[in-house]
Amino acid sequence: MVAETRSEHPLMSEGRGRLSGKVAVVTGANRGIGRATARLMAREGARVVAADIDESFSPRIDALIASDGGEGTFVRCDASTREGCEEMIAAALSTYGDAHILFNNVGGGTGRFRLHELAESEWERSVGLTLGSTFHGVRAALPHFLASGRGVIVNNASTFGLLARPESPAYCAAKAAIVNLTRQLALDYGPDIRVNCVCPGATDTTGQSMRSEEERARSAQLNRAMNRLARPEEIAYGVLFLASDESSFITGHALAIDGGQTIDA
Repeated sequence: MVAETRSEHPLMSEGRGRLSGKVAVVTGANRGIGRATARLMAREGARVVAADIDESFSPRIDALIASDGGEGTFVRCDASTREGCEEMIAAALSTYGDAHILFNNVGGGTGRFRLHELAESEWERSVGLTLGSTFHGVRAALPHFLASGRGVIVNNASTFGLLARPESPAYCAAKAAIVNLTRQLALDYGPDIRVNCVCPGATDTTGQSMRSEEERARSAQLNRAMNRLARPEEIAYGVLFLASDESSFITGHALAIDGGQTIDA
């Protein structure tokens, strides 16, 4: 088990205490980018509330954090709902007495369809999961952030929030909305609450691992300056930067972590 957990994120280094004393809430924390980010934040000294509707991936993220010597608690909830997001913020306050950072990571798309081929239910599911989870997450965290006079929010958008992809109307619309919602929130809640987003390129997550080698190669080519898939921990380091005091004068920003996909967009 030790060897497996060490090899899961091979590019992740030991922490330097950049989030020491902080409490971070991460949604979609048991897989992919959320998993790497929750683990990295814990390595950097944060106590992490790891929220996910699915706890089947093993070892569960709280156990993975514990194997590193970190502190984390798992909350099984649906972050696309108001109730789920309120539950995870309540867990942070009851377990650790505070919340400083929120990483809204949950999102998902549909199959590849043009708009006239897309079922209304699939549109609603994708937009509700991707944009709705960001809305509910921010709305649940804001009362505490406002009362404490500080807070940091990082949203997970996508390169497809900055440029379009064929046959992805719901996903592109929701991710683009997150980019501009991030900017709007930064205006409304600055200077005490900073709000930024990351825009990952194609990343080697569970979804990619289920694809054929040909499909993975096509995805890698999207990141055309680097010509490979990103590792989840490479995206996590971007989230860490935006969540830490190292980015104290950055807000309303969409950080592309994309291997050059949007380099001339």
